[in-house]
Amino acid sequence: MVNGRFFTTAGESPAFRGRAWGRVVTQYFGGLDACCDGDDAFDAQLSQYEIGPMRVFTITAPAHRIVRPAAALHDHGSDFFKLILQLSGVSEIEQRGKTFRLHSGDWSLYDPRVPYSIANLTHVEQLAIQIPRKQLGGFAVPDLHTSDVREFELKGLFSLLSSFLVSLSEQLPSLPGTTGTALSETILGLIVSTLTAQRDAQGEHVALPAVLRMRVKQYIHGHLADADLSIDRIARELRCSKRYLHRIFEEEGVTIDRYIWSSRLERCKDALDNARAAKPAISEIAFSWGFSSSAHFCRSFKQRYGMTPREFVRRRAWP
Repeated sequence: MVNGRFFTTAGESPAFRGRAWGRVVTQYFGGLDACCDGDDAFDAQLSQYEIGPMRVFTITAPAHRIVRPAAALHDHGSDFFKLILQLSGVSEIEQRGKTFRLHSGDWSLYDPRVPYSIANLTHVEQLAIQIPRKQLGGFAVPDLHTSDVREFELKGLFSLLSSFLVSLSEQLPSLPGTTGTALSETILGLIVSTLTAQRDAQGEHVALPAVLRMRVKQYIHGHLADADLSIDRIARELRCSKRYLHRIFEEEGVTIDRYIWSSRLERCKDALDNARAAKPAISEIAFSWGFSSSAHFCRSFKQRYGMTPREFVRRRAWP
């Protein structure tokens, strides 16, 4: 199962439920002012899941208003972009003088480093996603990037993101922990596609390096299990020079080769962490994610995580 946490105001004294809700949303999303009318009836729930590097939340709450004040713009909430998907009810988000009303299936991507407010006009159910800023490096997020598009050629893509996230919200409690990284890559790929497609439609082309860097990452994550995955193969498949690939990847702070091996280690760690067997076949897991040598895998794993794979498995088994 993916790692999850749960909070409900039901355990609080009715008179303090609104205040408790304000504390918990600030804990997860950074400084927020929660305006909860009628605290004695404020029954709200929040579930949080770790999906790769992303944090995904399901929220159920009565009508209330959330405000991100200017004084909080540089706290821990500013480390992420945030996407909100309306599952039920009606909300209205406002940022930089722009307003968008969210009905069921609508979504909005926005920057918490800019003051905003969300008025939940009715009882609501929402999916919220925190996306680490570096995941969207090179992509300018416009003011209130939303599902509201006029161009016919964009409607299908934007609806696809909505449908995928609705399905994700329904499956979150039962998802295997090993799916986290792959799911986060799918979410990121869809978001980037909407950003790129909209800017192209408006004649504002995204810088080629950012687009190509994302394509390289998508290719890598789609072929991690291939033992012959290499920069030569990537350059051949994407039809560009190795030198150019190295240059556009400099912003990541690691070489492409190191990114490949690091991603493989993450997949192996997830597999070991979620293996049902008390003693999983470590070599089989390593080979299934592109390693061709058990010794190389064990050395790399210890260097990355400070313990051997077997020590990691034993530690997982401790009560």
